[in-house]
Amino acid sequence: MNRFLALSAGLLALQANGRAVADPVEQGREWTEHYAVTAPVPALEIRNIWGDVRVLPGPDGQITLAAREHRSAPNQALFERSLEVLNLDIEADGNHVSAVVGGREERWYHQDPCRGCRAGFQFVAHVPVHALVKVTTVNDGRVEISGIHGRISAGNVNGPVSVSDLDDCESVESVNGDVTLGFRIAPSIDCHIETINGDIRMLVPGSAGLDVALILGNGHMTTEFPVDPLVLPARVEHTEKDGRHLYRIEQPAGVRLAGGGPTFSIDSMNGNLRIQKTQ
Repeated sequence: MNRFLALSAGLLALQANGRAVADPVEQGREWTEHYAVTAPVPALEIRNIWGDVRVLPGPDGQITLAAREHRSAPNQALFERSLEVLNLDIEADGNHVSAVVGGREERWYHQDPCRGCRAGFQFVAHVPVHALVKVTTVNDGRVEISGIHGRISAGNVNGPVSVSDLDDCESVESVNGDVTLGFRIAPSIDCHIETINGDIRMLVPGSAGLDVALILGNGHMTTEFPVDPLVLPARVEHTEKDGRHLYRIEQPAGVRLAGGGPTFSIDSMNGNLRIQKTQ
């Protein structure tokens, strides 16, 4: 082989190797784990980045966590990097199960530790019916909780949140998505509900009463319950920067539904609120 042909062959080999290095890498797997919990009121926490989170009732004394994982990266080097910075960290003991994607310091919120990488998890958890549940996801997913009678906290960034057949909520939030809450019984504790771009729908037993602290930016409220006006104090947020005190003051509209009850703080910038009676 002459020198020109040898150089040409070498260049083709380098190009082929370069393409191999740059080829996208994908990998998927499914798994299910069972965790024994002995606490009278066990707790479940899931913090996801890409994908759904579903929570359903299961037997006492056990939390079952199942996941369908799909991981991808632009090349093998970044794929290996994703295993480090977008890993699934699970902690479990007799009191709780906690599953966190991307690190417990949440550093991925502030920077892209693996540009072009993705670690998608579709979670399905079964927990004792009176468990405490705190779950969130960020992109390309739904948060759905059904039949759990313990206290609920749920959040989503780009997708809806739906909670049905519940007793009490503590916090339910979505940035770009609708929020739907269906109560099995009259709620007994205060709850914060918030969305920026989405509607809020609540289904409440006809015997329930609520006090609502309401801030609607570009929406309106409709309800099937009798409503009375309620005077509420202004919300004052105080911060200090460079020796200066900064205050943010909001005055929520107060309404009392069916004689009043726990206070629901409801904020929506671009969406409507509907409070309906369950049939």
